[in-house]
Amino acid sequence: MNNTELNPPSAHLTEPFRVALIIIYTAVLLVGITGLSVMISLLKTNIRSLTTIAFLNLMVAHFLFLLTVPFRIYYYVSQTWKLGHGFCKLVSAMVHIHIYMVFTIYSILLTVRFLHFYKKTQRTEFYRRLHGLGASALVWFILLIIMLPVVLKQYGHGQGQGEGNQCFKFGEEINKDYVYALNMFLSIFIITVSCLQTCIQVIILRSMILKYGPACRSQQEFWVQIKNLSFVLIMLTCLVPYHLFRLQYMNYTKELHQINEVFLAITGLTCFDMLTFTGKNIYKVCWTR
Repeated sequence: MNNTELNPPSAHLTEPFRVALIIIYTAVLLVGITGLSVMISLLKTNIRSLTTIAFLNLMVAHFLFLLTVPFRIYYYVSQTWKLGHGFCKLVSAMVHIHIYMVFTIYSILLTVRFLHFYKKTQRTEFYRRLHGLGASALVWFILLIIMLPVVLKQYGHGQGQGEGNQCFKFGEEINKDYVYALNMFLSIFIITVSCLQTCIQVIILRSMILKYGPACRSQQEFWVQIKNLSFVLIMLTCLVPYHLFRLQYMNYTKELHQINEVFLAITGLTCFDMLTFTGKNIYKVCWTR
């Protein structure tokens, strides 16, 4: 028996951060499961609709992420990881995959709706239902069959063997030049696109309010834009803060590791988006788009 087995290294999170992470991920899991259960009804709607296809892909992204959340809670409660280094990398990578999939789906949906508002495109549906499903299947095939194995092979490769009972501690990977550059680009890109889409959304809402005044609330397009605003607000509150902080974290990975975990957990609150699609009026807007 070696020294690591006799005296395993302690968990790398102090009590306040560990408790905060347990609370955040528990809320994400409970609300996420509830939202998924409610959104199952979308399977009965017109699957040629771009909005419905986007929601279905959001459901898949949230579902895959939520499958890994109980293992995060288990680790933060027990303060030890006994499920293997490979599975640790998978659980750790999934939260980042979830971030980029959610951001991509939001951005595509918002861009198409903005173009539709400005009459740059007239179609918000696929020609055939199989086209939408096929496009979604192709994206997930590329992600899960091609990209995920590559990510797992490279991700966390440098973790020390003496930290076998710890998980989610891959900050040293950022010290590699190409990893640092990639993370810097992704963070700046997400922040820039989110801010740009926020500005466009504000301009659209302002133009509608100036055009219709108090009567804008009777306009169906106004409520579609309010729904778009919910996407924008989710990005601003859940995704942008993490990537703003990450710009600083990448230069001080050891000192800021614990708070980085909290910011990363906050990105999981994007699962709350499914609750915004409940209600008769919201479904009516979705069906007509």
